[in-house]
Amino acid sequence: MLLLSHGEQVMAGEKILNIDDSPTVQRLIEMILASQGYKVVLASDGEEGIAKAKSERPELILVDFVMPKMNGYQVCKTLKDDPEFRDTPIILVTSKGDKVGSKFVDTLGITEYFTKPFQPEELLSKIREVLDKKAEEAAAARAAMAAKARSAPAAAPAAAAPQGLEAMIANIVRKALDEFAATTLPALIRQELGRGGAGEDTGVPAPGGIRGNLAAFRIIELMQMLALQRHTGRLVITRKEGRAEIFFKEGAVAFAGSTLNGSLPGVDGLLRKTCRVDEDGLQHALRIAGMTGQPIDGVLAQERLMDQKAFASCLRRHTEAVVFKAMAWTEGDFVFDREAPPVFANPVAIKVDDLILEGTRRADEWILIQQKIPNLSVVFEPLIGNAEELTRRGLSAADLKVFSMVDGRRSVQDIVDVAMMADFEVAKSLFILLSVGLIRKKK
Repeated sequence: MLLLSHGEQVMAGEKILNIDDSPTVQRLIEMILASQGYKVVLASDGEEGIAKAKSERPELILVDFVMPKMNGYQVCKTLKDDPEFRDTPIILVTSKGDKVGSKFVDTLGITEYFTKPFQPEELLSKIREVLDKKAEEAAAARAAMAAKARSAPAAAPAAAAPQGLEAMIANIVRKALDEFAATTLPALIRQELGRGGAGEDTGVPAPGGIRGNLAAFRIIELMQMLALQRHTGRLVITRKEGRAEIFFKEGAVAFAGSTLNGSLPGVDGLLRKTCRVDEDGLQHALRIAGMTGQPIDGVLAQERLMDQKAFASCLRRHTEAVVFKAMAWTEGDFVFDREAPPVFANPVAIKVDDLILEGTRRADEWILIQQKIPNLSVVFEPLIGNAEELTRRGLSAADLKVFSMVDGRRSVQDIVDVAMMADFEVAKSLFILLSVGLIRKKK
């Protein structure tokens, strides 16, 4: 059911071709459009898209700007040079930072361009706007032709009777559709969106029933999909070593926890390992939270174990560290369910775009770091003990802190545990210390 500008409610039924090389974006757009009754045709590159356009004759075409073989510019130019597609609306989908100005749009005859990431309702609204405009232009052209025909003496009498009958039929059909759209259709859409859960592979990931393997989907793409659809729930990634859980609240990441490599799950891992609340204080706070139902951050502040600002900062560091580590995984199974984020996660709402930007940067640096530090079991020993020399080298406070813990006995993981720093930050400092000749691997 869609709402037109003049207030009529109608069902979508037009055929839309989506040309995009990302399988995740394809499936996401297919789900969004199919839920509104559109017929969706998919193509994975520009050449396939042009072939599908000729065979399927869509009413509207969505084209990604950056694609292999033919980019969005080339696809649009090829289609608009073909007289058969001169009047077919094209929406060019671009990423932030792509240079797509009005001159570019006017030159190619593109109807609109749309920037991703986007919200589903924004995309649907833009598509409806474009299709309605096309329909209105077609109706105006037909009306002009009908008026011209009626101006001829012989055509006037014959045209009068069918027009009145068409108006009466249209009124009856519109009333029936309005009633269907207001009562039956919403329930049908909810029923269709609810399918595709455990044990059923529909080929389209339904909210609350997304599952698969990282060999087919990257975690980054999954996170983008969940953010675009503003989902609330839990993404669980399972590997042989353990698993990670990333909780979403309205499309933002609220909390993440991991049980890999001996990590403690949930709030225990957060408070013991990241926030460094001692065991007695932790048990005391958990006991009070259990008896009173208070959020754990409130209890920590009340008992003067940790103020709420410090807890929020600790919670964010913990969540980012887990997500950044998970983003590098290329194997394992995943499932997204409707498990709500834990109550204590309320202070955090991290944008997925921000995590992906930083996570991508870290992934590139990890590749370089792992050439010298292949795993967290490596032990280093210091080559210098002169504090003045360390200061002269211009090391950061983090580098100095890590260096102070290098003693020939502690592994990288030991330093991570003691320093209250993320493993990436510790490894980066060790890489710098190693590169400037202040430490070496213990033989």
